[in-house]
Amino acid sequence: MKIGIIHDWLDKYGGAERVITSLDKIISADYYFAYANVMKNKDKLKMFNGKNPDIITSNVLKFLGSYFRIAFPFFPFVTKSFNNQVQKNYSIDLLISSSWCLSKGFRISDEKHICYIQARNFKYIWDEYQNYFPGIFGIIFTPLRKYLQNFDVNMSKNPNHVIANSKFVQDWINEHYKINSTVIYPPVSVQNFNLRTTKISDSEYYVTVGRLVKYKRFDLLIEAFIRLNKKLIIIGDGAERNRLNEIAKNHNNIIFTGFLNSEKISDYIRNARAFVFSSVEDFGIAPVEAQSCGTPVIAYAKGGVLETIVENKTGVFFKTQDVNAIQDAVQNFENILDRFDPVVIRKNAEKFSEEAFITNFRSFLEKNIH
Repeated sequence: MKIGIIHDWLDKYGGAERVITSLDKIISADYYFAYANVMKNKDKLKMFNGKNPDIITSNVLKFLGSYFRIAFPFFPFVTKSFNNQVQKNYSIDLLISSSWCLSKGFRISDEKHICYIQARNFKYIWDEYQNYFPGIFGIIFTPLRKYLQNFDVNMSKNPNHVIANSKFVQDWINEHYKINSTVIYPPVSVQNFNLRTTKISDSEYYVTVGRLVKYKRFDLLIEAFIRLNKKLIIIGDGAERNRLNEIAKNHNNIIFTGFLNSEKISDYIRNARAFVFSSVEDFGIAPVEAQSCGTPVIAYAKGGVLETIVENKTGVFFKTQDVNAIQDAVQNFENILDRFDPVVIRKNAEKFSEEAFITNFRSFLEKNIH
């Protein structure tokens, strides 16, 4: 049996790419495909467990290099062109696609296609349209949006089997694509985060980690912790850094560290009073990593966190995405601090380990590949 794996594009090594790392331990692929490949070799070696395989990419997007995303109005053409390009030279029996945009539309011939949906697909024409096309631009691009939405729905009918990375995404798939899917949670590197069993109340700071981008709402966390006058450490960097610095200026309790290596991140998290999380994520790896350290999580009650956090046992929720709700949640957390057992928190995180992913994915293959 010839097997192919396709990832939307190879850019940076993150949560979606960890899925490929784990799949590579389950499946010995003959071919690897991606619409674009601009990933650094060091990240590629990490992604493919020390290997650096040949990646078959789209001839159309190759000309755009790292600017390949600007071709998104032409993604229907890119998908069709890549399918035609590959059909001429390759033959496979089983395809595993990793999709948050295009890969579900990949098809060479009559191969069996299993699609792992990494997120709400094509978010800039669905849920986040207003963020990418605000005001008058949103009105002008409405016809293009409708065209791309129809294209995306048609692509969703292509796989033989669809796997969602959370129940949140499963519900989204059902709502937008009207198709059934199976949930298999993505792999989290639980083993890389050491449990801290000393009393949480010994810690004096809270911590959050992530790319500093608008939708993650770090601004709300900063405002809330300025009002609370509690120490907040923000790990990461991104386009919002200057704006967030401006909000936090003259407030010494808000500390930006920039990018840190995984060992330093782990140290900060396991010694924190709690991990705070204000965005809507399809799964949300960071809150699980925090729980791997035995650190409780204070999170906005929407998205994948509702599946990974047990309220009042491994964390607490705030119901609205605003400053007052975050303040109230932090104060509530401190009132019930003694309820949180680091060992219990760690045990919950282990349900989302790489071992669990590999076991569940293998079981799915055994049931559906004949």
